[in-house]
Amino acid sequence: PPSMASSKPADANLAPLLRYFVGIDLIVETKHGRSFKGALISADQYMNLVLKRVDKKKQQEATTTTAITDGQEVFDWVHIRGPSIRYIVFGANIDLAGVIKAGKDRERAASDKYRRGIRKAPK
Repeated sequence: PPSMASSKPADANLAPLLRYFVGIDLIVETKHGRSFKGALISADQYMNLVLKRVDKKKQQEATTTTAITDGQEVFDWVHIRGPSIRYIVFGANIDLAGVIKAGKDRERAASDKYRRGIRKAPK
């Protein structure tokens, strides 16, 4: 009988699909308890992410009797290593299937254009 791994579709993993979400705002929480909110700039096959216009929140325990305080910082760019990611939250109004389809269509059009030799001259 065929194994489960061989019957899996090629895009069953999130890592190769992330490249279609470039420019979309998302929230990434790491295994270290930090939360980053920003626009996705790039992603690779290891789920390493680069975000811009990033707000970082880290829950910190206070040393006094107060429970938890939120520390917040703002960065222009942040690189997040894939193995440190706990989860990724996309906006509620994002059409995930539509974004993936549009990304695949863009890649297919670029590939066809390249094969036909219709490339713009470098400026």
